[in-house]
Amino acid sequence: MIKASFTHLDKSKKTAAVGEITKRFSLNENTFTDGGSYAVDSLTLVKGKHNNHEKRGAVLQHEIFLISLVTVSSELETNALDKTPKFVSPSLSYRCIRNDTLGRM
Repeated sequence: MIKASFTHLDKSKKTAAVGEITKRFSLNENTFTDGGSYAVDSLTLVKGKHNNHEKRGAVLQHEIFLISLVTVSSELETNALDKTPKFVSPSLSYRCIRNDTLGRM
């Protein structure tokens, strides 16, 4: 497998754009994926992606406290609309931050 990717960050607009090409020799298959993210505010991030195999995905992350995030994600295959979309239930994750680094954030 060979994979190549490109990332463009724009800190002034709080956006990012990505692109990726994957070649799987064992399946003789190419996958083209692109996506992006946008920081709605300092606590909320929205991400989206899709590829040439008709898969779409979205993620919403919101920071509740200094060390916890709520994440909601979903995935949909548009070439199989008879199937129910995969909605991942909200999850709560924690980041470990040392006490001496809190003043630098």
